[in-house]
Parts: sequence; structure tokens; C-alpha cells
Amino acid sequence: MNEYSNNNGYNNGYNNGEYRGSGYNDDLYMDARDTEFTSYGEPAASTPQPAPKKKGLGRKLLSVLLVGGLMVGSSAATLAGYVYMTEGDRQTPQVIQGGQQVVYTLSSEEGSLTPQEIFVKCSPSVVAISTQTRSYYGMGESSGTGIIMSEDGYIITNHHVIDGAFEISVTTKDGVYPATIVGSEAKSDIAVLKIEASGLQAAEFGSSAELVTGDSAIVIGNPLGLEFADTMTIGYVSATERVVQISEYIMTLIQVDAAVNPGNSGGPLINSQGQVVGVVNAKISQDAVEGIGFAIPIDTAMTIAQDLIDHGYVTNRPMLGITVQSISEQQAAYYGYEPGITVTEVSPGSCAEQGGMKVGDKILAFNGVEVSNATELNFEKDKCNVGDTVTITIERDGQQMDLTIVLSAGTAA
Repeated sequence: MNEYSNNNGYNNGYNNGEYRGSGYNDDLYMDARDTEFTSYGEPAASTPQPAPKKKGLGRKLLSVLLVGGLMVGSSAATLAGYVYMTEGDRQTPQVIQGGQQVVYTLSSEEGSLTPQEIFVKCSPSVVAISTQTRSYYGMGESSGTGIIMSEDGYIITNHHVIDGAFEISVTTKDGVYPATIVGSEAKSDIAVLKIEASGLQAAEFGSSAELVTGDSAIVIGNPLGLEFADTMTIGYVSATERVVQISEYIMTLIQVDAAVNPGNSGGPLINSQGQVVGVVNAKISQDAVEGIGFAIPIDTAMTIAQDLIDHGYVTNRPMLGITVQSISEQQAAYYGYEPGITVTEVSPGSCAEQGGMKVGDKILAFNGVEVSNATELNFEKDKCNVGDTVTITIERDGQQMDLTIVLSAGTAA
């Protein structure tokens, strides 16, 4: 099993709005694959601004982050507070301030299939993925799961399943096929493969936005490889918007208690109608913890997958066009540097340059939310869209000021 590791470097990078740097010691989170072996011109004069008051996600979760490098936060629903009002057989969340109240209906999930019917319907759309990798330590093999997107051979899986592979094969119900990578992105942990086949049974995709806590959660995949292919586990949706940090990326994932094991990565999370509502990608691995697995919401996953098919990269993802050095308080104390996010490069013509950002600026907040490292900065930025106007609070020459920046789109580079 592959576990995220710590490179113990202090010079973490954030290039062109994308984090590029070392991982961190994460002995709780592990991926679920089975592995053997980033104003035009000068800014106008600004008066000093008061320090931002809103705390960023990392600050809220710091006490948890220090335990084994784990960053787990309450879901957005818990933080804001929700009231669920019944509409027919489903529950519609309405935000309130403080607390959580749930009004339950006693009816079953509409259109539910039996577990047996779900397996018969969905298992033909689940594939096994085997990869050959090469590293400093020699040759390696790993395996994961994938989901058939289309009858002509497009497969969606996790980026970490195929990352670093020089040879990929996909096993369907009809045979084994060599696969090519159509596109892959580490930030979203989504990849798309293509095999030369026709007449495949594509999965039926549902909507993750319709999930509520307590819905059925079914996982079909290949834990520990082909020996246990087509394993189905059943549980419930434990949370619909769980914010977690895995390596250098903060993600909003579906939490489930259905068993997730090495080799399940890239496989489907299925609802009671036999529709794919998530892509399984991680679990918490700790002796004292059971039944905490995660999946990427399918609404997010399919949007990214379609971009990878159509463009080879994810469109409409805002970029600042900067490179920063991110130093934690612990690293600063050890190396004698100043902690925080310092701009080391501003790309010519970028939205950051047009907004007046300069090399040496220390970034304090994004849209009023304090950020202390590149991961938090990236997370706040990714809440925005291309064309949005944002406020970035910086410190320059001992004075705080706000820069107004209109976010621009990233490219394949």
C-alpha cells in the first residue's frame, strides 16, 4: 500500500497558482490503491489595513493536523448548520446559523434496488487497472479500479492509481486491454484512460449533489488486486462534504463507512439506484479507526474527466501566476526563516502582476480568510471562478495592503 511520506523540505512551492512541493508525514491517510514494493502597472498607494480576522481552514484544524499530520475538518454542513426540510422522499438542506437539526422522513430511498440487483447492474462497468512503474528502487507493480464511462473505452480512475506508470493494462469482463492516458490531474486525483474496445457497458452516473447523510453507499472494486476482483461492500454515507487534506491538497469528499481497501482506488461509490455517485480514493489508516473511507463527488469528477477528454487539462481553473515559498512556523524556527507565504516569482502578464503583486510580498489572506501556507492559499483560490475579482491581503515593507486581482484561466502548461 502506498502511504504519503514527508520529504522534510522547507522550500515548498506554489507555481502559477498550483502547489508544487514536498508532501507531509501522513500516517493516517492512505490512498486506496494496492502497491507492491503549483491593477495594471504599479499598484495605487494604499493605506495600512487591519489584520484579517477570519481564520483559514488550516488554522481551524491545526489541533488535529498535529496528530499524525492529519487535517480533517467538520463538513460545511456542520460548520454552517443545516435544517433539512422534507420534500417527498428526499431531504432539502437549508442553512441556519449554529447547531444542526434534521427533520427525517420515514420513507425509503425512491427507486431502490436490492443489493443483488445493484451488483448485477453495476459490476460489468467496473474494471481492474494494473500498472508497471519504475523508480530509484527498481520495478514495481500496483493495481486499482476504474469505471467505464462510455461503450467505446473511456475509463475514469484516480490520478494516483496511474501516476508514474510506464505501462497500464485494463481488465474488463471481456478481456485484458493495453491502456493509454488521456489526461490526469493530481489536484483532483482524477485520471481518464482509453482502451481500444467497443460495446462496453458504461456505468450509469447519478448526482452527488442529491446525496444526504444516511443514504446507502455501495463500493465495488478490486481490493488487493485481481484475486479479490468484483468485491462489493455496503454501508452508508457518513458525511456528504468532509474536508480533508491528503498530501498537499485539500479536498471536499464524501465520507462512507463501506469497507475501502487497497485496490479500491478509482472504483465506484454507488447509490441505492445503482448509479455511480463518487470515485473512491482514500481511507484513514490507523489501528484505532475503522470504517472511514472517502470518495470524490461524481459531479466534480465527471466535469474534470470531460475536460481531460476534450482539452487534455482542466479548464476554468483560476490561476494567479505566482511562485511562492511556504514556510511553516516549525520550519522557520529550525532554519531561522520567517514563516508564511512569500512571493518569489510573478509571471509576466499574469493577473497577479496586473493586480500589483511583487516579488517579496508576503501573502496574509485571500478574500479575507487568513492563509499560512500554499495549500490553504490554493484551497481558497479554487473556491473561485475565472473572471472573479478577489482581494489578496499582503505585507510589503512592513505595511499591510489589499490588492484587487481579477483571476485568469490556467492552461495546459
